[in-house]
Amino acid sequence: MAKTKIKQKQEVTQLTLKYRLAELPSSQHRAGLAGLILVMQWLKRQNAFQQKVKDGMICKLLQFDDDGAAIELNQDGVACLFDEIYAATKEEQRRNQPLKNKQKEIIPPLREEEYDEVDAKGKTKKKKAYIYPVDVPRGSFLADASFDQSSDGKNGLWVKLWRDMVWSILRGVPATRKPFQLRADGLPADDAVSVWKQLLKPDDFTVDLPSTYFLGAQAYNAENIGFKDRARFQFLLHFWLFAAQIYVPAVVDNEGKRNFVGYAIAIPDIARLEWFCDELPMLMRDRSPQPSGYRPREAVVDLALESALDMMKRLGERLSLASGDQSTADAVFGIDVIHTEKQGNNVRLLSMARLDPDDLMNDEYTQIRQGFWSPLFRRQCLLNLVNHSPWYEGFDALLCTLSYERSLKDEYFKRDVRIKLEDMIKETQQMTDSDPNVSIEPMIFQLVKNYVNRKLKGKYSLEWEKNWSKLKSDELSAQPGYKDYSDKKTKIAKSAFLDIRSRTEQEDFINYFVSTLCSVPQNMKPEAFVALTQALYQDTEKVRTLTLLALSANS
Repeated sequence: MAKTKIKQKQEVTQLTLKYRLAELPSSQHRAGLAGLILVMQWLKRQNAFQQKVKDGMICKLLQFDDDGAAIELNQDGVACLFDEIYAATKEEQRRNQPLKNKQKEIIPPLREEEYDEVDAKGKTKKKKAYIYPVDVPRGSFLADASFDQSSDGKNGLWVKLWRDMVWSILRGVPATRKPFQLRADGLPADDAVSVWKQLLKPDDFTVDLPSTYFLGAQAYNAENIGFKDRARFQFLLHFWLFAAQIYVPAVVDNEGKRNFVGYAIAIPDIARLEWFCDELPMLMRDRSPQPSGYRPREAVVDLALESALDMMKRLGERLSLASGDQSTADAVFGIDVIHTEKQGNNVRLLSMARLDPDDLMNDEYTQIRQGFWSPLFRRQCLLNLVNHSPWYEGFDALLCTLSYERSLKDEYFKRDVRIKLEDMIKETQQMTDSDPNVSIEPMIFQLVKNYVNRKLKGKYSLEWEKNWSKLKSDELSAQPGYKDYSDKKTKIAKSAFLDIRSRTEQEDFINYFVSTLCSVPQNMKPEAFVALTQALYQDTEKVRTLTLLALSANS
């Protein structure tokens, strides 16, 4: 009887992964493809990588355009990529208290050190510090000075921000840090082997999708359905954080102090892959190295969604340099923003939002970011911008819930309101006489200004001196009579501000507005008077909000 020959299955030693932006299921996957290409382009310039290629490693970009890319890999190539993105070093960290394990037992430090600390009274005290080893992600090309102006080649403000986010959010659970820890200890890691075996499976082969790789993912959703992803797609999720931009939202508390709240991660939904990969390095290189504490100043935002506005603005600037007639929508479909924070041992997802390209919004954002100084004023203006609301929307609730000192005594807030309203007065003056629309904002600002100044002169015989106009703030404070003028002016504005704030009913506010603010002579054209009267009855809340803001500006 003849023997049947069994055909041996040929072992696959290399494979080609083809990706099109249109087929990828999310912005994180599309950013992952861009991150993968950026890492490969970086590695190609490294001598160690070139030597590995000579030794038989395959990690090659076969095809690359705006629509997608094709990549050729073998197992050594995957290992090389993972060794690059999960590279970490051992460093020392000083702590004021010794670390404890889950059993609340003290973990022995590497050593103890004493140092001098000067207290608020100027007294020097001896303090003890405990030195512990820590694993620090290297960050691949992000640590290079050509991507981070503040970097010395290893450490910088921007790469530190990235590292802090990775350790706090993506790898906030210590058990998820194993890929970094093994490489920091010089031990072999099996993650590349596991991923290689998954990539060898058919294209529709699926794997679990943990939040370590895909922000917002859960083991199971509300319908008890597990989160899954194709293995060849999940491979890209190891790289998306190299294309995303990290920001730090700062919230002002009731005492006026700014506090950092987690991280806002801006993930671009890429429309043109090649263009994005060419321009992102230059976008990152142009970021300022100016610090704000231990964070880059340009990374601190007043609103989580502002991170999308900032990234959109920077991409728009890069587009303008390349071709002035293109829109930001030609480069990205939008920016996804994930605001997340580590609270205790848990990583909390605070919000998720998306901002679509809008070049007019980019211009307005630039004016808000660069023109206003008060975080409180800026934040509300940004909220109104992204919600497509009038600029004054929401200030009534803000001014009625905060202490009056936050507006009437905050020089930055008063300055920003004044600049905003003065700009609107200039715009009104440029309008033609044939324009039938009468702007209420500058009208109310002028009305309130007249009321405060005339009351100040009539009640206290005080008014602005002409020789004060060209003086700086410190010189102005030293002028005889200025302090009395300033204090009495604030007193008048404060009284009206608190009176209006307490009058929430329409009729009460209108009666007060007419009987008090209009009790002094007001030079007003007949059409302006009619427009103001109509607004008082038809848009009372708007008039009330603008009046509170105008009193802040004139306090």
